[in-house]
Amino acid sequence: MKNKHHLLKTLGLVSAMTVFSSLPITANSAENSCTDYAAVDYAPELNYPSRSGFRYFWNKWLAKDTPFHMGHDQIVQEGQATTIIGKFDYGPVFHKDLEHEYVNAYLYGTGMNDWLSLGRHKTNSDGKITVSIPALSEGQYQVKMVVRGDLSETTAYVTVIKPGAKAVIFDIDETLTASNLEQVLDYTGVEAADARGGASELVNHYIAKGYHPIFVTGRSYWYAKGSRSWLSNYLNVPDFTLRTTMSNETGLFNVAEYKAAALSNFKAQGIDIFRAYGNASTDIEAYEAAGIPKSDTYIVGKNAGASGTQAISNGHYWDHLNEVAYPNTPHSGCL
Repeated sequence: MKNKHHLLKTLGLVSAMTVFSSLPITANSAENSCTDYAAVDYAPELNYPSRSGFRYFWNKWLAKDTPFHMGHDQIVQEGQATTIIGKFDYGPVFHKDLEHEYVNAYLYGTGMNDWLSLGRHKTNSDGKITVSIPALSEGQYQVKMVVRGDLSETTAYVTVIKPGAKAVIFDIDETLTASNLEQVLDYTGVEAADARGGASELVNHYIAKGYHPIFVTGRSYWYAKGSRSWLSNYLNVPDFTLRTTMSNETGLFNVAEYKAAALSNFKAQGIDIFRAYGNASTDIEAYEAAGIPKSDTYIVGKNAGASGTQAISNGHYWDHLNEVAYPNTPHSGCL
């Protein structure tokens, strides 16, 4: 079901060495390519490493609980190296970090014929690893990280762009979902989060016009797994690029600063933000701090139209689609 509605792009047949080569670029280089969804939707089967067991006996018991691993998606300019953070923990209540255990990382994406090993990494005392990603050609890549102890895994996505690639920003809770309560219900398994009316159609409209969707949420890292599942299976949109906070404290007390920093970093890589959608005062604050004009900032819910933003009325996107999005969204120009 995942993203089957997207047009598939023809994959180039370049060698792994070509993919890893550094590519000089300029702002006036060739046209931007549209997001290569096929490169991650149709990856070949990974030849998993052997299950080695855990280095420490307490991690063996920890791993009997549910894994809540996550990978931190990145956007990077073509020809520049970057890093991916993976975080590994278990348990829906305490989220105990997986400390000092080995994780293998693998890369696959645009123009590649098979998975490439990115080496073995050992988690730190926060359950994190940092994986170095070499300079890559423009396209879409996934980094799969596999815990050697039990072969549980998580995936992060790397979007490699040329300057000028266009994106649309979306918050999730109370922006794409109907309420903040939906996050709790979805996480506990009581029910799947309800989407606002027209939310799926809104995101997919921008995708069809060649814009890359970026989901920046105040949800904590341990809900990345559930967020990806909801985006893909319930909203029927790609589950990347997704950014969650890396701590509960950030989501509770510094969410505006965190969102502004994430968006500013994306812009520094060459992303051109066309529009941004949110619901909270912290969304308004973050989008303004990231330099997104109020004329391109659309707010739904009780803060609709606040602080000079554009109001989305009636608690749904149907009117907005017909009056704004459909008639006033030019194609991004990607090929």
